[in-house]
Amino acid sequence: MKVFYNNKYAASKYAFDTTRKSLHIAGSMIEYPIQGATLTDPTEYEPVAEEIVGIVHSDQYVKDVKTGGPLGGSQGFTWDPGIYTMALAHASGLVGAVEAVHNGDPVAGSLSSGLHHADHDGGAGFCTFNGLAVAAMRATDLGYRNIAIIDFDAHGGGGTYSITQKFLPDTTFQVDVVVSAFDTYSVKDSKSNINILKGSAGDKDYMDAITNAMGIVAKNRPDFIIYNAGMDPINAGYSRHSLAYREELVAEVCLALEVPTIFALAGGYTWGSTSMDELVNLHRLTIRSFAESTLPKD
Repeated sequence: MKVFYNNKYAASKYAFDTTRKSLHIAGSMIEYPIQGATLTDPTEYEPVAEEIVGIVHSDQYVKDVKTGGPLGGSQGFTWDPGIYTMALAHASGLVGAVEAVHNGDPVAGSLSSGLHHADHDGGAGFCTFNGLAVAAMRATDLGYRNIAIIDFDAHGGGGTYSITQKFLPDTTFQVDVVVSAFDTYSVKDSKSNINILKGSAGDKDYMDAITNAMGIVAKNRPDFIIYNAGMDPINAGYSRHSLAYREELVAEVCLALEVPTIFALAGGYTWGSTSMDELVNLHRLTIRSFAESTLPKD
């Protein structure tokens, strides 16, 4: 299983979990390999990614991210030239993952994050370019017509939904489980679903919501899956056990559907008592669950 990454993922001077954790995860994968997972450089996919970024985002916004114009820091970062390099690399990794599964790999991923809050006209919530929307557009270009975007980040994927409804309403649907109500949205199509859990919800309610969401995905019989695997529910009080259950279930359902599947790592922060080592190990749950699903069975 290819997992896309290069050092451009951490090219910004602005140091924050979203701009640095991929570096730590890649280092962990080198020091402690995950069987079946191979780090892969997405540089060759930058031209395609750059072209699609220029479609899903406005000309002015892309220009400002490149040059430091007024919208260049709209995601919440102090602008520097590496912001564009970083954001394009994260999008390129997801384009690479789309290409890998289109060419026969059952699953591929990218150590990408900072994606789902960015909309057509700007960034938000530590998200610069919406690589999920970029991946959905590339998959549509390659002929897929029922693309599921599964968003299990703690927060709503309103940016992704707004872009896909603008450009890809006939080829995408989105299933979202939210435990923190930032960037929620109203569903406008018949397939999509958003479940916003109340602050008092516990692990059982969360796991039930995940199970129900994956049932919706299966019912809609997608021909391509894009999974945004946020680990920030840990920062909202949910347990590692519930997140491990989630990752195993998502991989199991995607494998059973036998459709091309890609994943990104999404949110996860060293807030509260969560250390970077703990955050890295949480993100490894996603990589390991999918990598194990691709290994030959005895």
